[in-house]
Amino acid sequence: MRVAAILLMALAAMPAQAQVAPAEPDVARPCRLAAEAERPSRAAIRRCSSAIGQPGLPPPVRLAMLMNRGIAWLRAGEAGKAADDFDLAIRAAPTLPEAWINKGLALTRIDGRAAEAVALISHGIELGPAAPARAYFARAQAQELAGKLKEAMDDYAAAARADPDWPAPAEELKRFRVERRKVLRG
Repeated sequence: MRVAAILLMALAAMPAQAQVAPAEPDVARPCRLAAEAERPSRAAIRRCSSAIGQPGLPPPVRLAMLMNRGIAWLRAGEAGKAADDFDLAIRAAPTLPEAWINKGLALTRIDGRAAEAVALISHGIELGPAAPARAYFARAQAQELAGKLKEAMDDYAAAARADPDWPAPAEELKRFRVERRKVLRG
């Protein structure tokens, strides 16, 4: 069952949007609102945390709330706290691709963790995300941070193929130039 969670494109120029299950319980609203905010306040995240702490939450609702609080932490500039929430989401739903991808995106905001981010996002892609173009785009950005430019270019191209109507991958690909050189062996 898919949970009301989103694939955060924190590094992309587009805003992330929390998705809501058709019958969102009132208790989950503070976390969705925090995730939707461009720069969530500490008070908004505290309201979300308080809601998550309520006993008896159904596991899918709690999972969606954790994902949204992770997004809120990331948007608030707290990548480590975001990664912690995505870890909790992974423990609760290890087959949820977006949890792995979002944790990878959080790690791209922490110096020296780009290679780990690539591995996490790759695992999320293997699990079959709802938005594969965004997942390839996220991995491309992590690849760039890890210094793997050819792999980044390949992932931007995969993102463009996965969603030809989305202009962001094509824009990123314009930054790359392929040079072919003759190699003399002797």
